[in-house]
Amino acid sequence: MIRHTPPKTIALGASALLFTAAFGTSCEQPPILCEVASSAYIVKYYPKDAGSDCLKLPGERVGMSVYNPPKGDDREIDATQATVAIQAHAMGVLADDAKNKAGATDPDSNHKQYSLGDYAARPDADDLCATSGLSVAEQHIPETAYTDADGHPAIYPETRLAYEWRDVRVYMTFATSGNAATGEVTITRDTEDPATGDHETCTTTYVASALFPIAGCEAVDAMGQATGMPDDTRCCANADPSQGRPFGSGIHPNFKVKCDPELLLCVLDWKPGESFPPLGKSSFCGAGG
Repeated sequence: MIRHTPPKTIALGASALLFTAAFGTSCEQPPILCEVASSAYIVKYYPKDAGSDCLKLPGERVGMSVYNPPKGDDREIDATQATVAIQAHAMGVLADDAKNKAGATDPDSNHKQYSLGDYAARPDADDLCATSGLSVAEQHIPETAYTDADGHPAIYPETRLAYEWRDVRVYMTFATSGNAATGEVTITRDTEDPATGDHETCTTTYVASALFPIAGCEAVDAMGQATGMPDDTRCCANADPSQGRPFGSGIHPNFKVKCDPELLLCVLDWKPGESFPPLGKSSFCGAGG
C-alpha cells in the first residue's frame, strides 16, 4: 500500500488530488472505506443568513485529500485511521497572486492553505463519512511594496483570508465513492486600503453542497456559441444526440442535479434542510438518465 503524508498545499486543477483506497485480499467484496473524489469538487454555497452575505459567493472549486498513517512495519497503511485535508480554490489564488505580483507570502508558518482534521474510517448507517476537528485554513499577506510589470512602484494590500469548515460529511457508497459532500464553512476576508490604511472585514457562513466531477452547463445557440444562460440538460449523465447532447456530463445518474445560473456549472439539486444527497432521476434528462 502507498503511504500518504500531508502536503504543504493541495493542488487543484490539472494536478490530481491524492486519495487513499484499500482493498481486501479475499474474493469477497471488501468493507467500504471512507474516501474522497480524485479531483476537485464544485461546491455550491447557501448563506445561512442571506441578509448578511457580504461575500456574495455562489460557490467555488474545493479540493479534498485523505491520508492514512503507516502501520508499525512502515510498509502498509493503517486503514482504521484517516485524516482529511480541505482546500478552497480561493486560498491558492490569493497565495499565488501575492507571490507572483509582489513576492509576498504569509510570514506565519502555522498558517496553512488547507484545513486538516480527522476523518471516519467507515461510513455510518446513512452512508456518510464524517469529519471532525478541522483546523482553520488561513493566509495573511502583509502589505508589500513592489515594482509592477511596467516598472512603476505599487503596493500589495494587506489581505487575510480564512476558512473554517465544520460538519463536513462525504457520501460514500460503492457506486458513488465520495462524489458528493455537504457541510458548513465560515469565510472571512479582511483587506486593507493602502491609501488610507482602513481595513474592511467581511464574514459569511455558508451551508455547502459539493459535487464531483465538475461539469459545465452553459447553453449554446444554433451556431454552437455560448449564450451565458444555464442549460440543465447538459448536467445529464448520459449522451442524447437527438437532443443535441453528444456527450454525457460524467456525473453519476443516481444524483439529482441542475445547472447553477451563476456558476454555469452542474450542482446538486438540493437546498439546506433537505435530505442529503438528493437521489433520483432529474426529470429533464429523459429516459437516457
